[in-house]
Amino acid sequence: MSVMIVACPVCKQKLAIQAYVPVETMLVCADCETNLKIVSVKPIKIIQVTIDETYNVDARPESYG
Repeated sequence: MSVMIVACPVCKQKLAIQAYVPVETMLVCADCETNLKIVSVKPIKIIQVTIDETYNVDARPESYG
C-alpha cells in the first residue's frame, strides 16, 4: 500500500496519507489537532481550514441542531 508523507502547515508534524485518499478530504493533524484539507495529490498538498468549513450536512445531523 502506497503512503504519501506531508508536513502539517501549522506544527510541521509529518503526516502519512494513503495514496487512495481523494482530493477535498478533510483530516485532522494528530499532533496539534488543526483541521486540514487535501487540495492536491500529485504533488501532495494540504491547507489549514477554519472550523466553520468543516460543518456540513453529514457532520451536523438535524437531530443534533
